[in-house]
Amino acid sequence: MDELKNLHNAETNDVSYDHVLKYTGIFGGVQGLKMIVSAVRMKLTAYILRDWGIGLITAYSSVFEFLNNASNMGIPLNATRKTSELFEEGTEEEIAHQVMVIRTWVLWSALLSVLICLFFSPIISYFFFEHDWHRWPAVMLTSLVAVSNIIAEGECAILKGLRQVRKVAVIETILALGTLLCTIPLYYLLGIRGVIAGLIVCGFLSAAVHFSFSLRLVSYKVRPLSQKTFCEGLPLIKVGIPYVLAGVANAGLQMVIPAIILAHHTMAELGHYKAAWALMIGYSGLVFLALESDYFPRLSSVNNDKLRMNDTINQQIDVCTLILSPLLIILVVLMPFVLQLLFEEEFIVATGMATLSVFYPFLRCMALPMGYSVLAKGHSIAYLVLEVTYDVLFGLLIWWCYNAFGLIGAGIALSAGALYDVVVYFLYCRIRYGFVFRRSTLLFCLGQLVCLLVAVEYCYLVSPSDEEKYTIGGIAFVVSLSLSLYQLLHRSNCAKSLIRKFMKK
Repeated sequence: MDELKNLHNAETNDVSYDHVLKYTGIFGGVQGLKMIVSAVRMKLTAYILRDWGIGLITAYSSVFEFLNNASNMGIPLNATRKTSELFEEGTEEEIAHQVMVIRTWVLWSALLSVLICLFFSPIISYFFFEHDWHRWPAVMLTSLVAVSNIIAEGECAILKGLRQVRKVAVIETILALGTLLCTIPLYYLLGIRGVIAGLIVCGFLSAAVHFSFSLRLVSYKVRPLSQKTFCEGLPLIKVGIPYVLAGVANAGLQMVIPAIILAHHTMAELGHYKAAWALMIGYSGLVFLALESDYFPRLSSVNNDKLRMNDTINQQIDVCTLILSPLLIILVVLMPFVLQLLFEEEFIVATGMATLSVFYPFLRCMALPMGYSVLAKGHSIAYLVLEVTYDVLFGLLIWWCYNAFGLIGAGIALSAGALYDVVVYFLYCRIRYGFVFRRSTLLFCLGQLVCLLVAVEYCYLVSPSDEEKYTIGGIAFVVSLSLSLYQLLHRSNCAKSLIRKFMKK
């Protein structure tokens, strides 16, 4: 509780552009480390378990993600929003009491995930494992992963709401390294049987590491049998139910995609899809971790101030696009080499999907900051409608594009779905919240989009020679990097100070 007394300081109260840049950079660095560690893990996993093993990991992961989203009742998201509001105006006693209520409801939601898994495990076993009902005990074990992750998410939400951003970054770093050290020995010793064991160990590790940091702020107290605590937590659940339904729809979509692929292809094809997805959506999403950890609490605290909220959204779009755009272009230029480096030679068939899905992470740089405004406002019904509509559209896109064009079609569907998301969230936020793009932000995003289009066109679509590919791709990268540096120098006081010091020397 001693740390709870020192929550307000210069670091936690800073909302400047440099703060956004700093923590987006920190989490980008953490995600970069996670990318390297994940690349090593995927490389070793592909070597030990081959593409069939990666497909199996994807199948089991989609199961426990479904359990997680179906049973967490939207508590992590609402816990962050509530504790962020209390951070601004609440007392230490109010914060400690709210944390107790959150942890109690997290415990109940963890138990709910076990019940859901017990009921659905035979059905999941039948549809995921070639109509084999007898895999249900293995599927049931994934409930342990869901329980661990639900508890870890609850503790992480508390840390985010109380602006303990640096601690969240440290936790992510520890878990990235811990996951590698825990899973690879299990895969090596147990083979395919080590897949579930690895998932369970990683889940327990996540819960333990989060507790080691959060308990320093607020000691662990729960009242699972208290009627008063139950009633106090109901507002969290009422607001959270639409989030749960949206999460279930999204998790259902993530289960449908493997089912679509496995309906006509092998587990190896699913492994190729997973590799391309991990590269362009997983690895290249290095800036998005900062949205939940730092941006969402800041946005929640100013959600009643239209001007500050508008400025916060534009600020985050600037920073996300600034960091991510040059990296995406480099990935496009080096795509076959990167796939072979990170995985195995057999995964080069995913080059088309990975390249054509590159617009997905770029467009998410705009869609996600706008989308979080709906969450910060607590407009859960609107969020549900927007997300379910997107999931249905994207499911249809994947079904049609994949059946028509294979893995390349999946890449097209990802980028088309992200474009839809940007347009819909902009129209909604413009009409309901009065959101507008700053002229400088819009021009910056358009400039980076042109660079990305040039890279995709000349590095993949026109099948150039290596000389043309690296020349045009290199030019696109230099222009994109120059735009990012100009934006950085124009908006960041820290960057200006560094330039002045350098010029004096």
